[in-house]
Amino acid sequence: MPPERPAEGTGTSSPSDTPENSAASGTPGSRPTSRRTVLTVGIPAVVGILGLSALTNPRPASLGDPRGDQQLTEALAPHLDGHRRVAIAHLDGTGEARFAGFGAGPTDEFEIGSVSKTFAGALLAEAITRGEVTTGTTVAEVLGEEAQGSEIADVTLAELATHTSGLPRLASSGLAGTVLAAFLRKDPYAGRDASQVISDALDSTLSQRGSFAYSNLGVALQGQLLARAAGTEYAELLAQRVLEPLGLEGTYAPVTSGNLRESATRGRGRSGLPQAPWTMNGSAPAGGIRSTAADLATYLTGTLDGSAPGAAAASEILVESSATRRHGMNWFQEDFGDGTWHTFHNGMTGGFAAFVGFTPETGRGIVILTDTARSVDALAVDILTGEVAL
Repeated sequence: MPPERPAEGTGTSSPSDTPENSAASGTPGSRPTSRRTVLTVGIPAVVGILGLSALTNPRPASLGDPRGDQQLTEALAPHLDGHRRVAIAHLDGTGEARFAGFGAGPTDEFEIGSVSKTFAGALLAEAITRGEVTTGTTVAEVLGEEAQGSEIADVTLAELATHTSGLPRLASSGLAGTVLAAFLRKDPYAGRDASQVISDALDSTLSQRGSFAYSNLGVALQGQLLARAAGTEYAELLAQRVLEPLGLEGTYAPVTSGNLRESATRGRGRSGLPQAPWTMNGSAPAGGIRSTAADLATYLTGTLDGSAPGAAAASEILVESSATRRHGMNWFQEDFGDGTWHTFHNGMTGGFAAFVGFTPETGRGIVILTDTARSVDALAVDILTGEVAL
């Protein structure tokens, strides 16, 4: 889930080993990645305060041995400097997936960061199908008296799913602890459970409601509201309604570190230092899912052809920001300058980065997972637009 470099008009940066402190906001700029929307999650830009990069020297990364599809590894290796273990799935437009990797295979587990938000979108679309909520359902309609007097009482699920609610990126409550956790290379969201996330959101002051402002708090709240409406917990809701129907056995939301599987590995920050896993507790809907290239290829295929639970989240447009950018339910659609709409989400945590995207017009798609907190957005977009041929 988080963040990365200022790319490209996003207004946040993180040259240090913090979980990339930012969570990019997504304004396109110019070529190559500057024209791309970067919408990942993380901690507010505090690098200048922490000065962490001054405390650690960068440790050179060595890309793992190539595995799987040789054509893919040969085409992608030149673009993966600074990475270590990488897993890739490529949908070639025929309905089939090709897999490749460097030091990792299609069933190896990675944190997927803000790509987790697309699963929150799928849960929203599925809840709408079941008649539990609508896009216009408000916070107060789910929480009842608990929301009385809060500024967010009439905020809708559609606003939460499109980052137009006016909620801040992160809750102001506990921000000092968040910064300290980032400095110590720990999970900055670990101490706040579902109840605390809801409380943080209810206590928040809204700003510029109706305008796009990337909010991890907003999507965390969205996921917890959907769980509340269904009478269960978020991780269970995710498993029952999306993961199990699709057979995604390598995908789960641990929520706390005690639920991590033995297959869970630690990623590394930009300097090469190991990072603690981000399970994110109550904020798990915004970035706490762990998955594999194989599972995400299945998920992407089902979303692309409409067979996956909640697939409408990627195709139903809730907000049109401009002639080249629009928003589904936690999915972004953008014309990157090639005259074609591409659907995607990216993510970054303290030690991992991810990108999942597809082009409805061609049926082509890409999954890139890395255990290094370095953005793979530019490469993924170049693959979608055909500038990097696979």
